[in-house]
Order: sequence, then structure tokens, then C-alpha cells
Amino acid sequence: MMRTIFLLCTIASSVPGMGQATTACPWLSTGTAANLLGGDITVSSHVEGTWAGSCRFMRLISPAASSIEVLVGPKDTHPCPQGNLKLPALGNGAVQCTHTVSPSQPSSIIAGRIRDVYFVITMTGISGAMTPEPSDPRLADAFAASPLERVAEQVVGNLY
Repeated sequence: MMRTIFLLCTIASSVPGMGQATTACPWLSTGTAANLLGGDITVSSHVEGTWAGSCRFMRLISPAASSIEVLVGPKDTHPCPQGNLKLPALGNGAVQCTHTVSPSQPSSIIAGRIRDVYFVITMTGISGAMTPEPSDPRLADAFAASPLERVAEQVVGNLY
């Protein structure tokens, strides 16, 4: 009897740990997305190995939603026109642009390539996504990064 109870307790205590071991998105953590979106989020992902798939992190707030979307794959699918800001530190041919799907929901985008894999990171409904975060004026930070750049840095780091 004691052995059965011990066995059941051992199995029950290991189940939550097993549930946390799965990764919703291999390129960006749920915690990072929740921090940037400002609260509880929903995650949907479709991952085809390390080099292809998509992840969408969404926070529903009234009246609109804010989201972060990560697309990774073998094809260049970003909507940025030529002549946008180049970001050489974020892979090959990385660019930053805005894309407006609807007037009330502009999207901030960073897209580029790591080896033979293309990535597109889109932030929608997040004010200041392309504005570097204010830093302490006593510390001169010439390398201040916007929230969008910080997400791109994580995605690119996980693709290396």
C-alpha cells in the first residue's frame, strides 16, 4: 500500500515538470513575449524542425490585440521594400520597416537571413516597437536596442 502511494506521488509530481519541458517556439521564449506584450498571452505555433515554422504570441486587450509573430523558413517572404534601414548585425541582408495592414494596426518588421534560413519578425499593436528603450542618462549606451531589435537578436541567436 505504501509503495503504491509513493509511486503515485512520484508520478504526479513529475507530470508538471514534463509539461514545462516542451517549447512552444524554439526561436523566442514565451516569457520574453509576455514581457514585451505586457501580460498574459496565447501562443500558437507550427514548427517543422529547427529551420522552418512559425510562432505567434498574442495578447488580447480591448479594443485591439498586440502580437509578435516569428516566421522562419527557406523562402524570403518579407514585405519590406528596397531602401529600408539595414541592420548588418542581425544576419545577412537584415532590414527593418513598417507595414500597414490596416490603418489602426501598423506592423513593425525586421527580416533577414542566417545561412540558408530566412526569418521575419513582426510586432503589431505595440507602440514604440522600433524606438530604443530609454536608458539611464548617466550611462551612455550607443548600442541601445528597440524591443523589436531585442526580439530579432534572440531569434537570430537561436538560429545560429
